[in-house]
Order: sequence, then structure tokens, then C-alpha cells
Amino acid sequence: MSNETNFFAGLIIGAVAGAVAGILAAPASGEETRSKIVGKATDLKSEIGSKFDDISTRIKDLEEEALGSVKNKFYDVKGDIKKEYNHIVSKVKDLENDIKAKYHALETDAKKMEADVKKA
Repeated sequence: MSNETNFFAGLIIGAVAGAVAGILAAPASGEETRSKIVGKATDLKSEIGSKFDDISTRIKDLEEEALGSVKNKFYDVKGDIKKEYNHIVSKVKDLENDIKAKYHALETDAKKMEADVKKA
């Protein structure tokens, strides 16, 4: 159990114990005491429900924040990968063009050499 959960459990138990002790120690008739206990229990139920709603909202907010952070990181990495991929594709195209140019130059040189050999 987390420290926060232990804290809220202790808070609730302490509130219930304090309310019951206060009501039982007060000089009142049985009917009044039961009425006070019911009233305090209703108040406590409402307070616990409110605390539960607050905690649920905080958990949901943290979950959405974490998910948003993960999504942002994913898109950042995806963008970086896409940039790197495009850079590599560009380099490959440049190399391809360079190889084609060198091939054509070699082909031209070979034809010249062939012509020179035929003349000799």
C-alpha cells in the first residue's frame, strides 16, 4: 500500500473513531445518540465519497499526463527517424548518380581506347 493510501485509511479510521467517541461521551438520550451517529455517518460517507472522487480525478489526470508525455516522445522519435531516413535516401540517390556518372565516364574511356586500338 502506498503512503498516500495509508494516510487516507488512517484519516478515515481516526475520523470514525473520534466521531463515535465524541457522540458516546456526550450526555444525550439513546434516540439523540443514534440520530447523531446516523448524521455523522452520513457526513463521513459524503466526505469519503468526495475524497474518493478527488483521488480518482488526480489519478486520471496523472494518467492522461503520462500518456500525453509518451505520445509526445513517440512523435518526436518518429520525426527524428523520418528525418534520418530521408537523409539516408538522399545519400543513396547521390551515390547512385555518382556511380552512374563514373560508369558512363568509364564507358566513354573504353570506347575511346577501343577506337585508338583500331587506328593503331
